Amino acid sequence: MSAYAEPSLSQDGQRNGSQARIVRLSRWMSRLCLASAVALAVGLVIYWLVTPTELVFQHAGMPGFPVWDIGFGVRLMGILISAAPLACLIYGLLQARRCFDAFAAGGFFTAEPARGLRSFAIAIVVSTALKPIAGALLSVLLSWSSQPGRKTLILSVSSDTLLALIFAGLIAVIAWVMTQASALADENAQFV
Repeated sequence: MSAYAEPSLSQDGQRNGSQARIVRLSRWMSRLCLASAVALAVGLVIYWLVTPTELVFQHAGMPGFPVWDIGFGVRLMGILISAAPLACLIYGLLQARRCFDAFAAGGFFTAEPARGLRSFAIAIVVSTALKPIAGALLSVLLSWSSQPGRKTLILSVSSDTLLALIFAGLIAVIAWVMTQASALADENAQFV
C-alpha cells in the first residue's frame, strides 16, 4: 500500500477548476501589464507636453518657486530625465507580463515565471533607485533659468521608496523559491 493516496475525481475537478481560473486571471493580468506599460509611456510624454508650468514646478517639489514659462527644450529634457526610472518600470511590467503569459500557458512549475518575476523585482529596485536621482535632476533643470543664486537641488526619498524596495525584495524571494520549486519538479519528473 502506498503512503500517498490517489487523488479523487472531486479533487482533480477542483484542481482543474482552480488552474482554469489561474489561466484566465493570468491572461487578464498579462493584458493589464501591457496596457499599463503603454499608458505610462504615452502619459509621460503627454504630461510634459501639456501640463501647465506652475503644476510642473509643484510636482517637482518646488511650490512657491518663482515660476516662468518653460520652453520646449526644458520639457524635452524633462521627458528624457523622467524616462529613465519609467523605462525600468515599463521593463518590469513587461517581465511581469512574461510571468503571467507562462501561467496562462499552464507553465506553473517551470523556470520561465520565476525568471520573469526575478527580472520584475530587479526592474522595480532599479526604477526605485533612479526615481530620487531623476527628481533631483529635474529640480536642477527647472531652476537652471532662474535668477543667480536661485538654483535648487531637491533630493526626495519617502516611505514609498522604502515600501517599493521591500515589495521588490519580497518578489525576488518568491522568484527564488519558485526557481527551487521548479528544479525540484524537474528532478521529480525524472524519477517517474
